[in-house]
Amino acid sequence: MKGKHATARPHVVPLNANMLKILEALPRFQGDYLFSISGAKPVSISSDVKTRLDGAMLSELREIAKQRDDDPDKVTLPHWTNHDLRRVLRSGLSRLRIHSDVAEAVLSHVKAGVRGVYDRYDLLDEKRYALEAWAARVRSIVEAPASATVIDPQARR
Repeated sequence: MKGKHATARPHVVPLNANMLKILEALPRFQGDYLFSISGAKPVSISSDVKTRLDGAMLSELREIAKQRDDDPDKVTLPHWTNHDLRRVLRSGLSRLRIHSDVAEAVLSHVKAGVRGVYDRYDLLDEKRYALEAWAARVRSIVEAPASATVIDPQARR
């Protein structure tokens, strides 16, 4: 994780049943990498990959608009970066009242200073709990009934 060869460090991520189901559906390659095009090297979200992903996401959003009888030509995809996904997760874990040490460990951030030197506990059980709570939160959004009221978080301020 983050780095090449000797500078890369391991990052243990506890997987739940939903995550395992997704991973089991991925193609398998000969090689060391699960997230890969060939197995020989890890996948990178290059600008070409990001452009294709944005196109696929926009197509899906426009299809949803059609199903709702909205004008698909008015649908746009706001600009986003890969780090936005990490930001959403980190903020979501805070909202779920997950301790900041655990949330930082989920993102593979190391403890700073003397704490990082002496505190070697891996927080594996706590990371598992945090990721289960996050999975439940995402599921509640994805599986919300069509009649559910959406509240703009900015409106509460």
